[in-house]
This record gives sequence, structure tokens and C-alpha cells, in this order.
Amino acid sequence: MCLLLACVALAVDAAPARRADPGYLATIPDEDTDPLPRGLAPRERATWQLPQWPLAPLAPPPGRVRAQAEYEPSHGLMIRWGAYNALHTSMVVPITTASPPSDVWIVVSGASQEQSARGVLAGGGADMDHVHFITTPSDSVWIRDYGPRFIDDDGRRAISDHTYNRPRPNDDVVPAAVATQWNEAIYALPLRHGGGNFHLFRNREAFMTRLIANENPAVSEQQIIDYYRDYQGLTLTLTDPFPQSYDTTQHIDMWLLPLADGKVLIGQYAAGEGGGVPKTVTDATAALMQERGYTVYRTPGWQSGSTHYTYANSVILNRVVLVCQFNGYPTQNAQAVATYTAALPDHEIVPVDCSSIIGLSGAIHCIVMHVPDLLFRSDYD
Repeated sequence: MCLLLACVALAVDAAPARRADPGYLATIPDEDTDPLPRGLAPRERATWQLPQWPLAPLAPPPGRVRAQAEYEPSHGLMIRWGAYNALHTSMVVPITTASPPSDVWIVVSGASQEQSARGVLAGGGADMDHVHFITTPSDSVWIRDYGPRFIDDDGRRAISDHTYNRPRPNDDVVPAAVATQWNEAIYALPLRHGGGNFHLFRNREAFMTRLIANENPAVSEQQIIDYYRDYQGLTLTLTDPFPQSYDTTQHIDMWLLPLADGKVLIGQYAAGEGGGVPKTVTDATAALMQERGYTVYRTPGWQSGSTHYTYANSVILNRVVLVCQFNGYPTQNAQAVATYTAALPDHEIVPVDCSSIIGLSGAIHCIVMHVPDLLFRSDYD
């Protein structure tokens, strides 16, 4: 079934997705005038400690388990409304109007916020038949880091939930709220974690930086690897992180993105950037991936001021690829679009202006979570 869906979703002759009008986007207000960054806000640093371990029983799925790669056929994306609403609109419009369209689930605080979001998205040209809402409290826009990580739990969709590594209690329980509202099983992964520090391929190879080990000092690297085998059916590889002074998140999604079976995009950094560590880490990972048989594509990464700019923090959803763009960098923007076009010639490349959010240490991959199809089988099962 999914093979058929994939063929349809990647049809080259499909009609292009609609784009939101830039003039309309400029009129969309954010409700949160002081949104939380992806790292710690100044007001959070004074009292912050690593969250305690989850109180739920620690037991992995009892049967066959499989996590799905983002580039595999997906039902859609989940986002959180209330901050960067114009940026969300610029993504929701092409996602819901693609051929075929994908669905979007939006976390809102209540009926009033839902009504506001409906008006904004409809005005921007989104197909509202493919927009759905989840009502639950939340703290921030960074749903990739705290949101529900879906798995195939012996043929049904379920959630593998970590403890969010930020002092944001409402965010941390969003996965449980989704599990309750959607009547899905939830398994507590016994690790403190930010979900952006994670990527996987359909062949079940997964990658994280050693931030995961640094934030779980009582657990060995082998235990972490075993947890991901048991809870998500993956073989995990750990890489060194970037310096925190260069990228405050130290997340792998800021410099690596699985593109397709056997294809990966990795950021490319100058020798003098970040004391040379970003270049060393990315070049070593690129060499490792090539040794494993992957075709490696490179796009520029750099730091300006205290901001880490990257094109790896983009989003692949069925036949649509949302590619980061930044004001003031036309050459790099064009190079990134050209690289994605060459790597994924049967996809529609949609540039998305991420200038408003990148200063908070994240971009569009950080503010979405993929929602897989209820049935997602593959040749690797």
C-alpha cells in the first residue's frame, strides 16, 4: 500500500503546490511576543536543572517495533500554533495544496486560538480540509524536540516518549495528550533528550550527537544504543557534537538530513569556523557515510554573530521539500536549492524564509513533527 502511495506522492507531473503570498504573510501577527528559544531562555537558566527521569513504567514495546524515516510516505506534520505563525502558514499552504496533499495537525491552547489559526491559514490559501487541531497546553514552538515520536508498534501506530530536556512542563506532556486524544499506546523512553538530536534512515540506521550521553551521565553509550534498538528498532551511531558556543543546541538536525534511501545531506564548514570543530565533525561524518555506501550532498553552514545558519534544518514531506532560505545570503540560498533539486529531482522544492527564526537556534525542521501513515511497511521489515 505504501509503495503505491510513494509512487503517487512522488509523481513528477503532479501539479505544483500553492504558495502563500509574501504580502499576506507580512500581516500575520504572532500571539507570543517573547517566544522561547530552542535553547534555554535567560529566565530559565537561573533555576534550570536536567529534568528528572520519567515516572511512567519503563518498558519498551513488547513486540516488533519500527521507527519511520521522515522521507518515507507520511500522513502529514504536527506543529504548534502561537509563535512564528507566518512561518507556519508559509509551510502549511504548500503542504495542504500539494498533489496529493498532506495533512497538518496543529496544537492550540483552546477554541479561541483554533479559530484564529483557521482564519489565518484559510486567508493564506491553505486547504482547510487537511488541517486538524489538537487542544492541549504547551510552552514553545519547538515540537520536534518535545513532540510525539511515532513508531510502528507491531502493526499499529504508537508513541516513544522521552523526557524533554528543558524546564517546560506543558511541552513535556504534549505527547501524552496526543496519545490520550488519539487512543494510542505510549512508551516512556528512559532518557532526557531533545528530539532534534536524532535522524534515521529506512534501513534502520540512526544518528545522534553525544549530547545524548552528556545529558544522561548515569547511562553508558552502549545502554543508549540498546534503548534505541528496543524502543524504536534502530541501530544507533553517535557522533561528536558542535561546540555549544557555535550551536547552542548541539543537535544533529542542525547539520545533517537524511534525503532518501542511500542519500544524505551534510553541512559544509570552513576550516576556521568554530575552532575547526564543525568542519572536523561534518567531514568525518561525511566520510563515514560514504564508507557505508551513502551518496553525500553538501550545503553551506556558517556562523554570523551568534547565529548558526544551516540548510540541513529543512523538511521533506512526501513529494514536497521545504528548504531554508535566509535574507542577505542569495548565493548560499541558490546553492542550497540547487543541491536539493539535484538530490531529489522528483520532488517539488519550496523555498521557505527562515530569517525570523534562525536566531533562536533553530529553523523549520525544529518546529514540525512527522506523523506517519497508520500502515507503514517497507522492504526492511
